[in-house]
Amino acid sequence: MYRNLLRTACGFAAAAAFAVYGCGNKTPELKDLPDLNDQTKPYVTTENTKLRTGPGPRFRVITDINRDARVNVVGRDGEWVLIVSKKGNAPGYIEMASVKPAVGDVKDVKEEAAAPQLEGRYQAVADTEVRGGPGLHYPVVAKIAKGTKLNVVEEDKGWLKVESKRGNKPGYVDATLAKPAVE
Repeated sequence: MYRNLLRTACGFAAAAAFAVYGCGNKTPELKDLPDLNDQTKPYVTTENTKLRTGPGPRFRVITDINRDARVNVVGRDGEWVLIVSKKGNAPGYIEMASVKPAVGDVKDVKEEAAAPQLEGRYQAVADTEVRGGPGLHYPVVAKIAKGTKLNVVEEDKGWLKVESKRGNKPGYVDATLAKPAVE
């Protein structure tokens, strides 16, 4: 499923190594390879778009990304850009025409993205999983459908802590998969 993403990421690393070391027989040290996090540039979506497993409409859709969402672009493949998640979600491709560079300093974008979310009623924007803690390494404790109303009590590192309507222990939902509910 992620072969194309892996191929592209390896291609970027190989191109960077080629640029640094040229055609010589010198083998690059792993520590000398560029850090993809340093190559990440902040962009904003200009329309609702689909995140795909590869660069083109024939590839499977991973999820929908709403207009005005901040995304982290690593590089491009033709008319598609590769975006990565800082939260451990799957990387993927979106059409280049559906993004523009984020306005302002990169520092401002990172600080805004890290700002705590407001507490209150939210709604799931996609089918997703509720986890036992704020991260992908925590076990899945429930699955919720798109449109499910959530009661958010706090935000923790890009994860929304949600209360159960049935009295179960609180769980965590990726903040990018929920939006404030319209009452």
